[in-house]
Formats: sequence, C-alpha cells, structure tokens
Amino acid sequence: MSRIRLLVLVTVSSAVPLVPGVLSAQTKPAIKEVPANYVSPTDGRAMFQSYCAPCHGTSAKGDGPAAAALTPKPANLTEFAKRRGGKFSARDFEDKIQGMAMSPAHGSSAMPVWGPVFRQLGNEPIRIANLRTYVETLQVK
Repeated sequence: MSRIRLLVLVTVSSAVPLVPGVLSAQTKPAIKEVPANYVSPTDGRAMFQSYCAPCHGTSAKGDGPAAAALTPKPANLTEFAKRRGGKFSARDFEDKIQGMAMSPAHGSSAMPVWGPVFRQLGNEPIRIANLRTYVETLQVK
C-alpha cells in the first residue's frame, strides 16, 4: 500500500440527547485521508472508481460521497468535452491530472494533484492514458 493519501468522506455528528422539542443532531461532512490502494494502470475504469469516484461520483457527475465537503464542488466529468465545444481535449485532461490547469479544488489539501500520485504508483503515462480513455467513454453527446 502506497504512502500516498486519498481523501474520503466521513461524517461527524455531535451527540444531542433526544428530548421532546429538541432537534436531532445534524451531520456535518468532513474529509479524512486514507492510504491509496494500488490499482492496475491498465484498468481505466477501476482507477476512476478508486481514485476519482470519491469526489466525482461513480457516474462522474460530480456527486461522489466526498463532494458535499468540497468547495468548489467537483466537476461533472461527463461534460468535459461539452465544455470544450464538444471535443474531448486530451491535453486539457492531462494538464488537469498533472496539476497544470487546476481548479482550486485540485492540488489543495482537499484533493490531490494526480500526476505525482501516479508517478509514485508507477506507470504514470499508462495510467493517465487509460484514465483519459475511460473518461472519454463517459461523455454526454
């Protein structure tokens, strides 16, 4: 298991006695770091599910379990091409993964820049290419 840390959502609630007329405790989302699991660099879908889905969601629409705790909210990756005139830009995607064209959420303490993570896990170019290919399949028409 790598020393690289991934972020996952955990919930924290304060204990409030259940007394008539008192509202129950509200749950506040928080982020917790966990060790990154090794996922095969040849499996773009598995990498997405392990590394991206906690924030972007399994459907890639920006609705992952950690999304509620992030500001700004994660992007809807199914519209990556749509936001670029209908064309999927491999360069833009790779720049985001490498941290060269990051939104404020990427590269902050809330979400890692993936280039260094993939370098440490090994086979960085293969990882990026297969992740990009998988995300391309998710694009809305």
